[in-house]
Amino acid sequence: MNKFKLFALGLLITTATLVGYGLSQGDGVNAASRECGDNAIIRCGAMSASELKSEYAKNERGLKKIYSHYNIDASDIAASSLAKTGYVHTDGTVTVDGKVVATNAYTVGRSSSLGGSKVKIDDNLSVYEGADRLKSTLEAFIFFNSDGTFKSAVIKVCGNPVRATPKPKPVYKCDSLTSKKISRTEYEFTTAATAKDGATLVDYTYNFGDGKTATTGKTTRHAYATPGTYKVTVKVNVKVNGKTVVAPGTCETTVTVEKENCPIPGKEQYPKDSPECKEDKPAIDITKVVNDVEHVKVAVNEVFTYKIVVRNTGNVTLKDAVVTDKAPAEVTLLSASLGTISGNTWTYTIPSLAVGESKSFTITAKYAKYASGTHKNTVCVDTPTVPGSPDDCDDATTETSEKIKVCDTNTKEIITIEKSELDESHMTTDLSKCKESPDVPELPETGIGDTLGAVLGAGSLVGVSAAYIASRRTVR
Repeated sequence: MNKFKLFALGLLITTATLVGYGLSQGDGVNAASRECGDNAIIRCGAMSASELKSEYAKNERGLKKIYSHYNIDASDIAASSLAKTGYVHTDGTVTVDGKVVATNAYTVGRSSSLGGSKVKIDDNLSVYEGADRLKSTLEAFIFFNSDGTFKSAVIKVCGNPVRATPKPKPVYKCDSLTSKKISRTEYEFTTAATAKDGATLVDYTYNFGDGKTATTGKTTRHAYATPGTYKVTVKVNVKVNGKTVVAPGTCETTVTVEKENCPIPGKEQYPKDSPECKEDKPAIDITKVVNDVEHVKVAVNEVFTYKIVVRNTGNVTLKDAVVTDKAPAEVTLLSASLGTISGNTWTYTIPSLAVGESKSFTITAKYAKYASGTHKNTVCVDTPTVPGSPDDCDDATTETSEKIKVCDTNTKEIITIEKSELDESHMTTDLSKCKESPDVPELPETGIGDTLGAVLGAGSLVGVSAAYIASRRTVR
């Protein structure tokens, strides 16, 4: 009797120990005892990594083949100490750290009594994939692929592998960035991005390349302040596993803002700030002087010079500017530096005159004879580029002086002066006033005898003079 009591006590202690161990290794959600029945792939399970390695090494009842069939290999077992501990739930989900890593989970066992589909491992080894989900949440070793997706699981209390559908790894990336021109300065940008399998789009951060950024939706517009070429980039912000991260992928594009076109009709092809973008204001100026002054007085047959300057004072090149100088009738044109003189009229055509450019010409002339008054000589210029005709004119005046000979009664000299200089107080046009008169000797006044003698003497002088004149005529 005593031996029986001792045996019973030992059995009770052993059972309590096993149950306590199972509870200590439970999932915390539903403390489960070890499964030691016929359905366990590892009888009484493997509650630790070291125990799993030991059972795998024993390879009892085709363990390695079963695990291999369900995607568990030696490398997984060897690294089982690094494996995640998770839970297989009654709804078929597999979780690690509270996150679902697989769905549609079913266990695999050795017994057909639970139903399910028979799976042949080899000729001598078969297992059954459970027809129903677990009746309680159980703790398991969770193995992952190198990309982080669910690979397989082993329930700790029984060593049974778990078949489940891996939850796809979150996929997120920036696919493309396109631009659409709205106006000269404004563009619309649209980003295409992918976020699925647990990744969700949050927003988009644009860098417009001009120092400006914006965090907004997938489509946005931006106006540029200055012309130029800009590189535009975008970052796609996504939420993955509760954290906001930037999606990989290079999304960028380049846009060009052209300079504003010239608003002036006919000049739209030029930028607004170019020198060509100016309203055409053709203008021409002509000036004329004679002997470098506005008016000159010259003598008959004295050659004088007209100087003509034509200048483009507008903002466009002038074409075919015709310069014409028709002399007054009193003046005779003699020669010109350029152009031709015909019918006492000088003409020359300037083929092209650039903005600010000037052309100079000289014409020589004279008075062939005296002509009274002031004589105006007008020169004009006309180009088809400037509306109206003529476009500009200028003139210079001349006059000629009348020379006369006069007798200066003060000096008894005959001189040549301008008629306007005649001073009648001591000048006369009677040139005889300046002829030499012979000197007559003055006789002393005496009595009548002296007078008679003087008369006789004078008579003798007259006679002598007459004789002298007669002799001269004879000689001729």
